[in-house]
Amino acid sequence: MKKEIIPYDIKLNNSDQPNGTIDLNRLSFLAEKISKIAKGALQIRIGGISHKKGKDVKHLEKALQIRLTGIKEGSTILNCETQSFERTLSGIQIDAFRPNVTKELFKQTPMSLFMLAFTEAFDDKDEEKPFLDKPLIKDLIDLKSFFKDDKEELIISNNNVTPTITLKKKDFNRIKQLEESYPEPQNIVVNGKIDVLQHSKSKVTINTEQGAINGILIDASLNSEIKQLWGTDATVYGKGHFKPNGRLNYIEIERIYQAIPEDKYFSKLPFAETVEQQIQKQIAGKPIKNWVNEIFGMWPGDETDEEFDKLLNDL
Repeated sequence: MKKEIIPYDIKLNNSDQPNGTIDLNRLSFLAEKISKIAKGALQIRIGGISHKKGKDVKHLEKALQIRLTGIKEGSTILNCETQSFERTLSGIQIDAFRPNVTKELFKQTPMSLFMLAFTEAFDDKDEEKPFLDKPLIKDLIDLKSFFKDDKEELIISNNNVTPTITLKKKDFNRIKQLEESYPEPQNIVVNGKIDVLQHSKSKVTINTEQGAINGILIDASLNSEIKQLWGTDATVYGKGHFKPNGRLNYIEIERIYQAIPEDKYFSKLPFAETVEQQIQKQIAGKPIKNWVNEIFGMWPGDETDEEFDKLLNDL
């Protein structure tokens, strides 16, 4: 298959370095962070989580290659090139955790996934954030260290095929807020019918009364147990990972058993909130008393000092 090269420009504006130059240590740091974010964005699309445990898959390493082809002036512009996943992953069985994303994934490149990760992070209207998780968001935040001051900016583009993104140091404050909106993972129990995904040894779907939830086997020894429970009701124990809106995203399965009737209680999917979200909900649901309004027009009256003290304590 003929290689189709897709060019990208990474422009560093307002740097204190001479135009057309960049320190090697900064270039190395930037390359590492772009590659790590692109890898996480790819893995979350085909595996459900951005940071997969175990050895890297060779064909994915090849698919994630991004090459620096030159540096030119106009501030400092890094010329890069890469290929679409349609070229680099063609003929390889994509074990998509979300099957509907496979077709769209083939249109993307490592650089476009890097750009889309930031675009999704900045989209305040998207509460689901389907292609972000907390570890990947931490990777986004790590790029903040590249910027020396508030004036510097990175502009990543490829002739408007993918919408251009501009990053400044202050932008990472928004991403930090997004990270803090994710509830912490919790130990949970879920009951439902097990559906084993084709071409997968580590992922299953758990069909509960409230809908399907994705499960990931963190121990290969569970594979044989899963096969025996395919198509039956089972009870799953593991660590639940949640979306920013509190809905369960997926569960890392630690144990799985044949369900008993009493386990139907766990067919309701758990919901999680951060401490700050819980406090805000309490404040929103309970009117706050204004003690000045409570006593306005009532005092001074005929109360003794002791009676007035009691009135204040009762407010």
